[in-house]
Amino acid sequence: MAFNNTGQLVQLAPGQSAYWWYSWGGDQGTQFASADIQNPGWSSPHLADQQMKQLDNNGNATYFVTITNQGPGTCNHNLQGGGMS
Repeated sequence: MAFNNTGQLVQLAPGQSAYWWYSWGGDQGTQFASADIQNPGWSSPHLADQQMKQLDNNGNATYFVTITNQGPGTCNHNLQGGGMS
């Protein structure tokens, strides 16, 4: 399942990080999320790392990712990503 433009916009200055979590209900298998950068043309790459998955006793998975603005400019993002298929 692919997703784009998910979640509220977050503004990060160079070097700042945002910690995200998301869930679709149930266990969607392996999911990967990255920054859906909303300021095209700005040379501010965003690093997605610390991808994690947690499964509760009811079989619902929650996914986690940290997004860091590598600079040089301030930039807005939310999430995009999907499963491995």
